[in-house]
Amino acid sequence: MKSFEGKMIYITGGSSGIGLEMGRIFAGKGANLLLLARNEQKLEAARHFMEKSRRTTTQKIGTLCVDVADHGEVERVMKTALEAYGAPDVLVCSAGINKYADHFENITHAMFDEVTKINLYGPRNMIHSLLPAMKPKRGHVVILSSAAGLFGMFGYTAYGTSKAALLGFSDSLRYELKPMHMKLTVVCPPEVDTPMNLDEAKTLPPEGRAMKSLGGFLTPEYAAHVIVKAVAREQYLFIPGASTRFLYLVHRLSNGWLTRVTSDMVVRITRRKMGK
Repeated sequence: MKSFEGKMIYITGGSSGIGLEMGRIFAGKGANLLLLARNEQKLEAARHFMEKSRRTTTQKIGTLCVDVADHGEVERVMKTALEAYGAPDVLVCSAGINKYADHFENITHAMFDEVTKINLYGPRNMIHSLLPAMKPKRGHVVILSSAAGLFGMFGYTAYGTSKAALLGFSDSLRYELKPMHMKLTVVCPPEVDTPMNLDEAKTLPPEGRAMKSLGGFLTPEYAAHVIVKAVAREQYLFIPGASTRFLYLVHRLSNGWLTRVTSDMVVRITRRKMGK
């Protein structure tokens, strides 16, 4: 999709972080937007932000509240969305949480379930609800996974599992979309400076913090910019950040051995500093 001008783009998690910045860029390229999130106040602030970035005053900038984890609610709200805005040319599944980065023994069933429902079932619910309407337009699906889906990490048994599952989901879905002439882009960024980090920092073990630093750190503006470029190129798997791409190459070439050895060393050094 070389041009986004006049295209209809739905963005879940569109009120903050990468989703918000992607919306700003798409608006600047002449796209019409529907921002989707749970918080109405944040959505309204995001809408005003987008209006300042759009190319023309005729571009549509809409918002709807939805909890992507709730299948029934997604079905109802997407019916309203299709009637009001039409089918999306691009669906960006950016909504996600990482509230429970902690030792596995501290992760309750309810915590694990909440992360899985938002991070994994959220994209599933959105895509399943909109796919029939997107097929005639040969739409493009964009799924934000994470570098945590490519590598295991200390303290990420909930978040990492949900993001790794998204990669498996995307790999299978891609084969089904291709005969329909539909595109899928799955993105695996390293740590990005978003509000989600504030939730994570409350419980993330020091070992996890040290491991996470290996992958680098991106601003949401940069991450959104390169992701939009990858979507325009119709790239399937995109890993932003040179450090993360290098780690992934090493991981693949060594069948995971080198990244595990390196990570084990980082954990040992960190624990030694902690007196453990």
